[in-house]
Amino acid sequence: MRTRMDRYEEFLSKNYRKGFTKSDEYSLDELSDSLRTRIAAGHFKRVVFTGMGCSAIVSDVVRAFFISTGTEVEFHVFNDYDHAYLLPSSVIDDDRTLIILSSYSGHSMEPARAFHALTHAHDRMVLLTSGGRLAELGRQAGVSILRWELSEPDREYPLFHVGQYFAILLDVFFRLGLVPRDFGAEVRALPDHLAHDFTDAHRELARTAALRSQDANIIMIASPVWHESLLKLAKMHFNEIAMVPATRNYFHEFCHSEVATLSDPTRKHSVLVFADADDDEYTQGKRKNLTGLLTSDRPQNGNIEVIEIPMTEPTFMRKYFTALEFVQHLTLALGRAHETQSRNLISEAAGNPWYHGDTILAEAAGR
Repeated sequence: MRTRMDRYEEFLSKNYRKGFTKSDEYSLDELSDSLRTRIAAGHFKRVVFTGMGCSAIVSDVVRAFFISTGTEVEFHVFNDYDHAYLLPSSVIDDDRTLIILSSYSGHSMEPARAFHALTHAHDRMVLLTSGGRLAELGRQAGVSILRWELSEPDREYPLFHVGQYFAILLDVFFRLGLVPRDFGAEVRALPDHLAHDFTDAHRELARTAALRSQDANIIMIASPVWHESLLKLAKMHFNEIAMVPATRNYFHEFCHSEVATLSDPTRKHSVLVFADADDDEYTQGKRKNLTGLLTSDRPQNGNIEVIEIPMTEPTFMRKYFTALEFVQHLTLALGRAHETQSRNLISEAAGNPWYHGDTILAEAAGR
């Protein structure tokens, strides 16, 4: 199997933008007629997603996007199975809540546990998966399945394909009638927009940011628009691909708590500030103040790098995916600098051998 970083570099150079044009790589054949009818009739007023890791992150992106467009359907996301502590019972038990359990592999234990915990809602549940144990549970119980059918998936790192997942889910939601507007043309235009929006200046900023961030703890801060959607996914890229430590926080909450840790001159930190041109005047002024505090000529700032990532594009989609492309170039440069060999901690800690390198190699050898 080719190395993680080689596959990532090829993905970024050849397949990242192409994914936005492949919104049809899914199947609705296993959705029940009764559920389709209720969705089309406007029965559901909210959607609840649950999943782990990358299987859930696309729902955060979709949720933020729909909020930005004023879409009336509520979207909730939680990353666990112990839903009683994460959502009000009035939400999860409401007959007008559509529940989507997401596991790309179909082998993660937490969505399976949620499946069993929510048996009373099986008639308003969709399993979003490529197969595995979750799909088998769905077939046995007669629960609807929305099946990923990606033509060029990276088995070990589904996070490569979040752009395509986003394109697919927008297509699904419009096709089923969950949202009234078709965003397909805007999604398909993204490759051309990114060719314009992601400039040589972005590439150079990613290169210099990687040099300045080596051997540092990466701290990402942004407004609520981007905290769950962009920063959560960026953290996955830094952690899983570059294998470097990274944290994230809301910008204002960071200024009320974590900023205190930047008082120690012996620790190296790289603060990535995602600067949305549409942030309100108060936020922009506070951001300027923070940058001044952390870059002034004083001993405590000697090990602090502050890097602003401008987000000036005219739409949510263009801002999000331009910033994500920057994150991916930064991840590639950091990963190449370290070339840390994976010890498959995610698959082993999660108890899911489907993602494990040894499993993938063994299956490839047996073909």
